[in-house]
Amino acid sequence: MNIEINAEAPEPVYEQIVRQIQEGVTTGALAPGTPLPPVRQLANDLVLNRNTVARAYKLLEEQGVIQTAGRKGTFVRSGAADEVTRVKTGQAERSVRRMIEGLVSDGLSTEQISTIFQSALAVAAKG
Repeated sequence: MNIEINAEAPEPVYEQIVRQIQEGVTTGALAPGTPLPPVRQLANDLVLNRNTVARAYKLLEEQGVIQTAGRKGTFVRSGAADEVTRVKTGQAERSVRRMIEGLVSDGLSTEQISTIFQSALAVAAKG
């Protein structure tokens, strides 16, 4: 798997690394047991500070996506795809909740919000 960094993107670099590894896990490009490059090597390859890569790996480890085994290396964990799904579902739920809270504070009723949500969902489903 090839990680590419866009320094001009609004997304922080460590989040770009996390997202790309999560995508690799979700698509199957990074199967359970797949070794990841050491922090130092990936930092050198991407011309980044080691701490940036270490931060990404730490977040992925906290999410249950990867496992660090000391000198043996860092590997994709068994069940990582399920963990990525769980993390993304939680993030989506929090985003939707914040949006709904904002709409309610703007004076919209739950019925209006539901109608808007259903309409937006129908448009999104059509592509």
